Amino acid sequence: MTVSNLTKGLFAVSFIPVTLLSACGTATRDTGEPQAMTSQIAAFDCKAESDWFPQNQTPKPPFDDFKGNSNCAFHQWSWQAFLWLTQSVDGEPRFLSFESPAALYGDSDLGSGILPRMTKSSRPELVDEFLQAGTDGILTDQNGRSVYYSQYLDSTFAQFVTEHDLTDPTKLASFNPDTPFPNGAMELKASWKIVQPNEDTSRFFTMPATVTLLANRSGKIVIDPEKTEEVTLALVGLHIAGRVEGHPEMIWATFEHDENAPNVPADATAETVVSKEDWTFYEAGTTFGECNRNPSNSASRKLDERTQTLTPVTQVCRLFEFGNDPNDAVNDRKSIAKNDSNIHDLNLQVKQQLRTESSVWSNYFEVGAIWFLKGNDFKANESLADDDFLTGSLKLSNATIETFTQTQSTMNNCFRCHNTNQRFPPEVTMTPLPGLEVDISHILVNGYFRSQQ
Repeated sequence: MTVSNLTKGLFAVSFIPVTLLSACGTATRDTGEPQAMTSQIAAFDCKAESDWFPQNQTPKPPFDDFKGNSNCAFHQWSWQAFLWLTQSVDGEPRFLSFESPAALYGDSDLGSGILPRMTKSSRPELVDEFLQAGTDGILTDQNGRSVYYSQYLDSTFAQFVTEHDLTDPTKLASFNPDTPFPNGAMELKASWKIVQPNEDTSRFFTMPATVTLLANRSGKIVIDPEKTEEVTLALVGLHIAGRVEGHPEMIWATFEHDENAPNVPADATAETVVSKEDWTFYEAGTTFGECNRNPSNSASRKLDERTQTLTPVTQVCRLFEFGNDPNDAVNDRKSIAKNDSNIHDLNLQVKQQLRTESSVWSNYFEVGAIWFLKGNDFKANESLADDDFLTGSLKLSNATIETFTQTQSTMNNCFRCHNTNQRFPPEVTMTPLPGLEVDISHILVNGYFRSQQ
């Protein structure tokens, strides 16, 4: 566990210094382990449930019987969901057996780029993207390779869409605007790094995959479906959105690998060196002003098709450690502090328990979660981005999935983009999508407009 950024500042904890090799082949770093963790847990206000462990027995998170009576309950749900989704089923994390959007639509064009090496014939293909949503940014790792993305839908989500025939654009457009997804529906998005030869991946979940290569076409970088490469992928991020009782907007939580990127100090200026250590997506000594730059529309963005390497490399920094701005003068600082404290407490407890199981999942942590103060505020065709509606991690971003939107006020939390407003098409010849509660899912929105192309 890398505690230099994950566990500083909120509690005074003694540490025993140790040294670990950075898992993605960067530099060594000094880190530490909490002493007397058992006694520490007793003092925490937000506690990991005992029945979550061992992880192979973690129960499914509550959906119909969710009791959202405290901030802690939402983060407990988020961690339980992560443990359950990554629980080994037939030798693989459970989430890999979920439906893909491409399979749901019966259209391989909805997801092309990353195809898993099948371990059983019933397993659907993974769907991927290489462009980050909303920015067309390409997260480029320290080796010059693009990060890839895949999406997953649980059976409740898939059955609801199938039963109502919502892959049909006409039926989606005429669907009852006030009908939300049912309790239990889950939508996931994962981010994957391509592993290089001789990289130490012992601290990552990895899987073999066939990756569709990138190509230069008409001044743009695109997927070339005719060319593929056999690679190993390392999981670096996971979004979890789940519909629970009383919250039709879903709980939106996100998790990352410990070694992804450093946290930006609250008082940082453009000249501040964010970290003196190497991270998976950050080079030691990089200043804050050089972090999270998106050259998507710049001539500096280049792809070498032969090596599949991109320039420039992205230097990633996590702007808000737990998805909240400590300098925020508008929102309730007491609530923010409690939210961040609860995440901190659960991260320490769960990771300690997983280490006793020698689990690779002990190397992942919750960045944060966001939801509505009142689920009945969730309505079709109304703005969901008003901070008066929201609570939890109000500026929540995953450093590997929303790298380039962390500082954009219009896209700096899940509900800025995932909302129920009327959706306007990317081309004037297409028909807009009315405001619906199910518009919260980009999978349905994207499928609607792609059907018109």
